[in-house]
Amino acid sequence: MKKWIYTFIGILMFICIACYIVTLKKGDTVVSNTKTKTAITRIVDRKESGKLKKSLSKTKFSGTAVLIKNNKIVDSYVSGSATDVDKNMLTTTYEIDSLQKVLTAGLVMNQVNKGKLKLTDRVNKFIPDLPGSKYITIRELLDMNSGLSMKKMKFSGNNLSSAELLDVVIDNVRFDANTKKSGKWSYQPVNFVILSEILEEITGKSYKQLFDETYIKKLKLKQTEFAYDNNIKTNRAYGYVVKGNGDRIKQNPNGATVFSELGTGQVYMSAPDYYKLVASLLNGKILGTDAAKELYLPLGNGKYRAGLYTSKKPFYRYANGYGYGFESHVRISQDGKKAVVVFSNHQVSGNNGLKKKVDQLSKKFLGYK
Repeated sequence: MKKWIYTFIGILMFICIACYIVTLKKGDTVVSNTKTKTAITRIVDRKESGKLKKSLSKTKFSGTAVLIKNNKIVDSYVSGSATDVDKNMLTTTYEIDSLQKVLTAGLVMNQVNKGKLKLTDRVNKFIPDLPGSKYITIRELLDMNSGLSMKKMKFSGNNLSSAELLDVVIDNVRFDANTKKSGKWSYQPVNFVILSEILEEITGKSYKQLFDETYIKKLKLKQTEFAYDNNIKTNRAYGYVVKGNGDRIKQNPNGATVFSELGTGQVYMSAPDYYKLVASLLNGKILGTDAAKELYLPLGNGKYRAGLYTSKKPFYRYANGYGYGFESHVRISQDGKKAVVVFSNHQVSGNNGLKKKVDQLSKKFLGYK
């Protein structure tokens, strides 16, 4: 009798599993990231399925995009070529450009948690020769209302040390006391280069070492690496600038230029890996809930905070990245549970409408509960 019951239960379980599996689209997985190369769990949600393709295919999209709901991938769209021979995949990695700034902010707050830094510290405590440093705080660097500005520099060669980069910054950065006094916001990547230099100064470690220890190892990220890594371990895409006539020009910045993007655009990540990391910063998994709120939650009418912009209707956080043939976008709820992540290795001359499509989709997707 017992044997018959066990056999019946076994057959019933097999039928249930089989019925569930056939509902999955090709390439879907419902197991954890410890057993697959996918950074987070992926499930089928028929309500969301196909939304990305419907929206992004109109832009001749080349890249990887994911929709996240309740911390799971509920829709994905992959199109185009990663290289001259390989297609883009869910695990393809892309240069994230300015989307790195929110990650650098997390490294800064991690040192605040350790007592090595305060958001109220003046920059002259660490870099006394920097123009205006005695008037600028760490918080003001994070929110880009420091009064600093610096034109884009050209670099040659394949090497540039952090010390050499800092010398270039000190010689070329400009401080406007009136702008600083007014609290005027100005998007200046040099703010995050300076923050990265300070991180290296107070820890005695390279930015890459801090990133590896704080993020890659702790979250077991498998599709994340630095642009200057010699041993390429991920399915890395080439970045292409696409001309009006459709011609693709592969981008290959020299090593010094890559190193000059310290803390602001040196990392390659897959879309799932990037979501997992940013969500872990916003929800407090890495920094703690209170520290995460203090760092990232916008105040008053402030639009930009620690690497993320704020959309108010509906309320969500976002960032955009452009450069070296790549275009990247993230739109994410404050609790990290819902997100739109779109990475492209086609940077179209002029405007191909990708950002507009991402914004339209995000308003609808992040606007309902």
